[in-house]
Amino acid sequence: MATVERDGYEWPPNNPNATTECDVVSRDEVCYLAGDSRVNQNPGLTIMQIILLREHNRIADQLQKYNPHWDDELLFQEARRINTAQYQHINYWEWLPIFLGKENMLKNRLIYNVKGGDYINDYDPSQDPSVLNAHATSAFRYFHSQIEGRLDLVSEVRKPTGSLRLSDWFNRPSIIEAGDNYDFLTRGLATQPEELTDRNFDAEIKHFLFRRGRPFGSDLRAFDIQRNRDHGLAGYNDYREFCGFKRANTWEDFLDLISAEDVAKLQSLYQSIDDVDLTVGAGLEAHVNGALAGPTFLCILTEQFYRTRVADRFFYERGDKDVAFTREQLAEIRKASIARLFCDNGNHVTSMQPKAFWRPSSRNQVVPCTQLPEVDLSMWKDLSYDNSLNSFHYFHNFKK
Repeated sequence: MATVERDGYEWPPNNPNATTECDVVSRDEVCYLAGDSRVNQNPGLTIMQIILLREHNRIADQLQKYNPHWDDELLFQEARRINTAQYQHINYWEWLPIFLGKENMLKNRLIYNVKGGDYINDYDPSQDPSVLNAHATSAFRYFHSQIEGRLDLVSEVRKPTGSLRLSDWFNRPSIIEAGDNYDFLTRGLATQPEELTDRNFDAEIKHFLFRRGRPFGSDLRAFDIQRNRDHGLAGYNDYREFCGFKRANTWEDFLDLISAEDVAKLQSLYQSIDDVDLTVGAGLEAHVNGALAGPTFLCILTEQFYRTRVADRFFYERGDKDVAFTREQLAEIRKASIARLFCDNGNHVTSMQPKAFWRPSSRNQVVPCTQLPEVDLSMWKDLSYDNSLNSFHYFHNFKK
């Protein structure tokens, strides 16, 4: 994929509309161009997009070494396919279990206990693969409460060396390339604790969002509430009922999932129980054991990620003979981890804890990157091609 090189490292191309897309005054200032227009929004999001960009090119480089006869298009498509599969595996096996609960995911068939290269053939063409409005507009945005208002700069020995104020760097990505900040911020993503998933929001996104040097900015929580209304979402009471809970007829009926203190606050703010916004009501529910959401949001999130899996014919664990990875390749994909992505795509990141969505601890100690499992891309070597003869002579279970 297209990149520019600065100081020996790959970065996304610069946006030709830098002065409108970023908070910069010159087209020469760093303002990245990517498939996702939010690439410059905040340093954490920017780093993740850079990591996936670099990973694509790293995979393509390795595939080219194993298959020098492949043309650019085949290299691009197969690298994209592998990168996407790794991303899906990391999401479903590392990230989502933290939020949705592993037992909940197993029970509702979002993941399965399988080993090695076993396929999971649960594709269901009758399922709607589109994103639920309640998911995109409300349930998935609940995790905004986890956003920390500072970004820690963390050294290789896992010592904070400083921090950045989040609101200083919205749409100003140049900070990432300054000094060793790319690596320091990458380690920070794996070291700094998030805030609690609850009704509280950091002031940096509650009062200073996109402030662009002004004393005050916007309010992300207010945006979330207004977005529910703009999209015409049904109220909290409707979604409670949809998810199998008793429809409330009085304010007291909310007490099964929400504390008395919070129900009293809702009663002081809304005229009717049916006026309560989904994002507000569900965000006040007590969390389900093992998950980071209450039952109504958990219901919506679980339904969404079930559909995202079973309605995708190309999901990485499929055994469809026309689109599947080989069993050997799938076994390698299942070694992918966010820790390995950080290691392979940092500038000088040489160590990481194996479970990088969790902070380092005695049970999750930082280890050299060389000790982390690695996807063996030699499994993609096209053995139907003989380099010495410059011709194809037999086919080794390779899917083009």
